[in-house]
Amino acid sequence: MFAKHTFLLGFVLALVGVAPVRADDAADRAKLRDTLMEREVESWVMMKKKDVAAMKEYLADDVVLIFYDAVRLHKPEMLKLMPDYKLDSFTVEGKPDIVMPTADVATLIYRITYTSAVKDEKPRKVTVVSSSTYVRRGGKWVSIFYQETLAK
Repeated sequence: MFAKHTFLLGFVLALVGVAPVRADDAADRAKLRDTLMEREVESWVMMKKKDVAAMKEYLADDVVLIFYDAVRLHKPEMLKLMPDYKLDSFTVEGKPDIVMPTADVATLIYRITYTSAVKDEKPRKVTVVSSSTYVRRGGKWVSIFYQETLAK
């Protein structure tokens, strides 16, 4: 499934005149994928621990986050939500894929199951396919776009 999404993204980028830039070799791409996936998992831990200060550094100021239930947040709303958000558990499933439209932009595509609730809601367990885009700014990779789609 990930290969299909990777192909489609590459095709769309080619249509608009942006050819995907690949790392020098497969080892470099795999290393970047693993490094960014570590950051991604750290962000889930930040949510679980309600570590607003760490999340503030992790997210780009112009980040957009779109969740499976159509909730769309920007950085200030996300940081405000965190104290009321309860992430009970999360499990990344399978191996993530990486797409690099340019040398300074990378999108991770992965499947994750998590159980969460906001305030006094009943916790919900969902499985989603996540697309998480990072941009390298000032030599540091920051989260610029996060989107998830319910998996079946």
